[in-house]
Order: sequence, then structure tokens, then C-alpha cells
Amino acid sequence: MPPHPATSPPWLTPDLLSEVRSDFAVLEGLPDALFDRLLARALKLIDGKDFYGAAGLELDEGHHLAISLLGALPILELGEDWYDGFSSLVIYPGEFVTEIEEMDEDGLMHTGRDIRAGESWQGGPVVLALSDVFDSGQGSGFNVVIHELAHQLDGLNGDTDGFPPLHRDMDPARWTEVFTRAYEELNRQLDAGQQPTFDPYGAESPAEFFAVACELYFDLPGWMAEVHPELFAQLHAFFRWHPPLEIR
Repeated sequence: MPPHPATSPPWLTPDLLSEVRSDFAVLEGLPDALFDRLLARALKLIDGKDFYGAAGLELDEGHHLAISLLGALPILELGEDWYDGFSSLVIYPGEFVTEIEEMDEDGLMHTGRDIRAGESWQGGPVVLALSDVFDSGQGSGFNVVIHELAHQLDGLNGDTDGFPPLHRDMDPARWTEVFTRAYEELNRQLDAGQQPTFDPYGAESPAEFFAVACELYFDLPGWMAEVHPELFAQLHAFFRWHPPLEIR
């Protein structure tokens, strides 16, 4: 469906919009009316955030649009102010190297280098690998944009700990019970050498578990509703909507 000429910037042609939408199964699977609402959110993100190319990458309007459409999925019903905690996104062409510091169980600090597809700092920036952006939203459970932006949502009430600011009609105790039980079960499965029923990366911490859960919620909603119905119910209550359960 062509964008409305009264509300769309000149660069947003029907051909560009169709091309970007067709790159992502999770966007193609949305009804047109719902996609139009998502597009409106995405355009506000483009206007309100600064996008910087890194390592020689020159970003174009298609890159901005792809990132913003995926990033608008979690805030379709929440609103753009849920992303007020950061102002910029840094985009690398591919996976990038970052310096890390980690404390072990004995309290010793270790430094090193890690290769990442994304990174999110409280207060920003959000850092993404463009190659992984275009691997996202394919209905396989991977979405680096949603993963890193979930960390931003998580940190709105202080620590990034898997407990974002919940709506007044949500029960914090129930959220904690559901997420803690699922997180502990994932760790138990991995410790026992069993095939996990959740992305193993979620076992890194409650914060990573929440971010992975958000990826799965938007990229594999039907699978999550069937395999992890309690998690699905909590995320549905938080995000206020979900994509079609069957993403084509």
C-alpha cells in the first residue's frame, strides 16, 4: 500500500517502502492497516533519533527505514516516548569488536575483546551490525534490533535486569514469577545437557533473557504462544499487541 502523500517525506517512495517491507517476513505478515500504523511510528523514530554509520558505512534512507520499522514493533502501542532514554544509533557494516570487562565468581576483573552483532548502553547509543539487521525479522527467532532496544526498555526504571516498567494493570509479582521460573528452567536444561526450549543466550542473565524473549515474541509469536504461553501472556500484557501468530 503506498504511503499517504500528506504524511510521508519525499524520499519515501512506494518502491522503497515495498522493497524494505519485503526484506522482512515479520513486516510482510502484517495486515496493511497495521503496517501503516507501524510506518507512522517508524517515521517518527527516523525524525527523532540520530543515525551514524561506523567503519566507513554510509547509511541511506532504506537503512534508516529498515531499522526503524523493526524498532517500532515493540512500541507500536506504547508510543515513541518509551525510547526517550537514548538519542542515537551507531551502525557498523557487519559484526564489530568491543572491549569487555567481566568480574568472575571470585571478584576478579577480566578484560578482553568480543565480537558482537549489537550493543546497547543505558542512555545510548544503541549499536547495531547492518548485516545482522537484515538477518532479523525473518521468522526464525532472531532480531538484533528488538534485542538491543529491549535493553533500553528494560533500563527505563533503573537497572537493566529483565524487569521493565510495567503498566499499572500488570502484576509485578506475576511477572517476576513467570520470568524467573522460565529463566531458571533454561539454566537447568543447559546444566543437565538437555536440548533447551529457549535460546541459550537467554541464560546469560535475566536482562538477556528478557531481550531474547522479546525477539521471540515478535519473530516467532505462534511458537512462543504454544511453547511458552505464560511468557507470551506477560509480554502481550506489556506490549499490548502481537504480530499474527503465523508469520508467512
